[in-house]
Amino acid sequence: MNPELPDRYAPLRFGAHLEIVVRDYRRVALSIPALLEDAPLEAKDLLATGPAGAEGKHTLDEHLSCQERAGVVAPDRPLLVLGARNNLVNLRAPVILGGRAHAVAGEDPELSQRPYYGIGLRAGRLVVERALGGVTRAADWPEFFCAGVPVLWDGLTGEDLLGLMLIEAGDHSHLFYLPRGIHPGATTESRSAWQHLHDAFSTNLLADTATAGGSMRGALADIRPPLERSRDYLHAVIGVTDDGALVAVFAHGRLEEVGRLAARHGCRRAVCLENSGSIMPTYLPDGLRGERVPLLRAPNFRPRGRALLVLELARAGFEVMPLGQESGAG
Repeated sequence: MNPELPDRYAPLRFGAHLEIVVRDYRRVALSIPALLEDAPLEAKDLLATGPAGAEGKHTLDEHLSCQERAGVVAPDRPLLVLGARNNLVNLRAPVILGGRAHAVAGEDPELSQRPYYGIGLRAGRLVVERALGGVTRAADWPEFFCAGVPVLWDGLTGEDLLGLMLIEAGDHSHLFYLPRGIHPGATTESRSAWQHLHDAFSTNLLADTATAGGSMRGALADIRPPLERSRDYLHAVIGVTDDGALVAVFAHGRLEEVGRLAARHGCRRAVCLENSGSIMPTYLPDGLRGERVPLLRAPNFRPRGRALLVLELARAGFEVMPLGQESGAG
């Protein structure tokens, strides 16, 4: 350990930054093989000190095989795969598939008094919108909707955006430096603070925005000293521009900082679907029978996830965005 570094840092230091813009895709599928198994999907125990369970989680090849058997993915078309690590794993991370809402055991998203924020498919094109909570019904999403944490939303900034993220982020370590589980920096105090926030969050899981926000703010004020904001997670943020391009940004930092990177490409809305990486972005230029090209992998990468997005691209190949360029094609 370098004595000049704070104790919270390990000997290995890692940072990543990847931006992808896809302007031309033929179709998009949300892959969740676990729903075909008709087994209850338990929420991840985020305070557990052992390895994460693999129940209902599948490898990239298992996801793609399932989509091929269903006739959704053409075997010879170029593909881009994006993970959705938090969906059907964390609270407030449901999906709507074929007009039916699904969530982890114990959460009924159709009873939520506030909407979910996420990315969905409507008439074959990706959109970033709100669902349920009096805004839309599950039946209004015959293709799919995938809820996430709003990190860029119609000009919200500062405390207003933080307040929205606070009531939608099922893992409070994504917002605040709260080591928990197997994290080497976890302490009795950090786990206790995490649990205090989680109690307020889960008690108001389906409450209206004002009630949930007041409860979370109150719980946050109880914790002394005030919590630091987290910058340690590798966040995966997805947005859609006004002209329909998909923007995916992978970077360390505060959630809203990664959201601003998506805004540079023309997004007004973006959501975080993944933190740190199960089934991180993978490119298949020759389709299912060809090579899998990982575009990014974090040191805490796990090869299994419950949900992922599969984009069938119009053509293979890519263009490079020059450093600092704020828009581009993929």
